[in-house]
Amino acid sequence: MKERTDNGKIRIAGLILTAAALTAVFLTEQIIKPGYWIKSAVKVSAFGGAVLIYMLLSGKKLCDLINLHKPKSIRKLLLCIALFFVGIIALFLIFKSRIDMASIRQSLVTKEGLTRKNCFFVFAYIIIVNSFLEEAFFRGFLSGIIPNKKIGYPVSALMFSLYHIGIIGSWFHPLILLLCIAGLAAVGLFLQFLSERFRSVAAGWIVHASANVAINTIGALLIFEVI
Repeated sequence: MKERTDNGKIRIAGLILTAAALTAVFLTEQIIKPGYWIKSAVKVSAFGGAVLIYMLLSGKKLCDLINLHKPKSIRKLLLCIALFFVGIIALFLIFKSRIDMASIRQSLVTKEGLTRKNCFFVFAYIIIVNSFLEEAFFRGFLSGIIPNKKIGYPVSALMFSLYHIGIIGSWFHPLILLLCIAGLAAVGLFLQFLSERFRSVAAGWIVHASANVAINTIGALLIFEVI
């Protein structure tokens, strides 16, 4: 595919596509409220569709558009993987007394439709597919269509953070929720740094997946009523 010269109109189209994708996901999550797999299909279609349409408009190759290349020195990511996993478990234990476990368990069962039989399939999707989708969309696509990195990276991190309100908004006390939103924005910036440092969105994907392993471990404990 022949790459066209970037211009303002194509970038504006990319921002419109981004806004449309995020709006579709938000409305599905908050207004329509279908089953988990339908919501996931909408997210894949919305995020993936925005990226593919922009690829056609810009003439860029998909791997270049989302920065999907072989990362440098994967072994150096092992420390980040361990820190994210241990850090999330530690934060959970610290704030456990301030978290309404029953409410989260109820949300996972009624809103997300998780059961003891299907939760491991859902968690596998979240760890492998959903983490890649979010990294490709926020760290690869969105941050890349804003030419000024000092603007693009914070905007991408903020959108990544706010996008999660529809998922976790009912789980926590407002103060804890604000801390979560701020923390997610900081995580978004760090994952962006990793993608730049290792020259591939795959670096952020690997670390993101490790964080999801920790979160889903807690989720499984809730579903099985261990905690």
